[in-house]
Amino acid sequence: MLSKMFSKLAAAITTAALCATGLMAQAPQKKVKDQAEYDLFEAARKETDWNKKLQFLNQWKEKYSDSDYKEDRQVMIVVAYQNLRQGEQMWGACKDLLAINPKSVPGLFFLTSLTISLNNTSPDRLETGEKAAKGLLSNLDDIFKASTAADDVKKKERLTYETLAIKTLGWIEMSRKNFDKAEEEFSNFLKLNPNSGQVSYWLGSVMLQQKKAEKQIPALYHLARAANYKGEDALPDAGKTQLQGFLERNYVAFHGDKSGLQELIDLALRNPFPPADLTIKSRAQILAEQEEEFRQKEPQKFLWVQIKKGLTDANGPAYWESTLKGSAMPKLKGKVISVSPANRPKEITVAIMSNDTPEIKLRMDKAFVNKAEPGTELEFEAGVAAEFSGDPFLLTVDQDQEKLTGWPEAPKPVSKKGTTKKGAGKKK
Repeated sequence: MLSKMFSKLAAAITTAALCATGLMAQAPQKKVKDQAEYDLFEAARKETDWNKKLQFLNQWKEKYSDSDYKEDRQVMIVVAYQNLRQGEQMWGACKDLLAINPKSVPGLFFLTSLTISLNNTSPDRLETGEKAAKGLLSNLDDIFKASTAADDVKKKERLTYETLAIKTLGWIEMSRKNFDKAEEEFSNFLKLNPNSGQVSYWLGSVMLQQKKAEKQIPALYHLARAANYKGEDALPDAGKTQLQGFLERNYVAFHGDKSGLQELIDLALRNPFPPADLTIKSRAQILAEQEEEFRQKEPQKFLWVQIKKGLTDANGPAYWESTLKGSAMPKLKGKVISVSPANRPKEITVAIMSNDTPEIKLRMDKAFVNKAEPGTELEFEAGVAAEFSGDPFLLTVDQDQEKLTGWPEAPKPVSKKGTTKKGAGKKK
């Protein structure tokens, strides 16, 4: 669909192009060749049906191809196709117009606009659109130098032309998969006109496509803005809904959960660019911080997690054989799950990370004279890793009793001394 801006300019050009008196007054050196040419011009000017108007214009072009008014006539043909919503024909008519006058403002403007709206990414189309957009930019000074409009009007119109050209150049580079160049153009656009959800979406997309770590956070920011922006040039509601889902999936993949996402959206809606100090912790950063906190608060459990991770990952068997087997274990704490045998136990199964999942079996060098109840906390060190089973997980450690603490003390033996006889008294 052609934009409102596109339609407004078309209306302005139509008015100028169809004003016969105005054309002749502004260009007195031009003149019709004969009455027949003038009649064709008048027929085209007065006709209100755009199909019929186009027929008159084509007859005029066929019979008077070298007319003094061929550029004006070609503008009228371009505008006719615009009103008939025939984009492809309009593209060809614009190229013909630029062949007559390479600096034609309508030709440059419309061809630049059509580059995106027709969505044709063939190399020749992109090259033509790029040439038109750059031509529009390079002629801005000349275009507005002679304008008699008020300064604020000229400034607004110039911005319209400039941002259209920059937006088109960004879209062309995106279509060519030159994502870094597209990023630069879209950023330049938003610096001039921050009110575009469409360009914010494109900017976030090309930043993600570069697959660079430093681009992930700003890319999420621009996508958050595009998915929630409701102003001028916003994405359609269906597109915003789809983009919001994409944003949430990518945010969770990066951060680990949705925490902080709404704050990011609120921030993005206030400014088209992220602040320089914007940070979003990655899943890896969060896990690293959690791991460090765990290491500080629970150093023994942390050590055990590292050992268990080494035993259970893909290289577990190699880790067991080359690193852990026969090695002395660090100081660890665990809770008794079971003992064997029930009396004078010599094997104690303990859990370290939970209360009921066996992880280590301590095979003592000598039996205890009493037993410990389940849940008793033990601390042990310097045992030798002797055996390992992966399914179910169980590490067997040969443990010296002297290097284990927390085992309940054995009850004291009952005294065997005699008791004083009943009724006996002291000697007198």
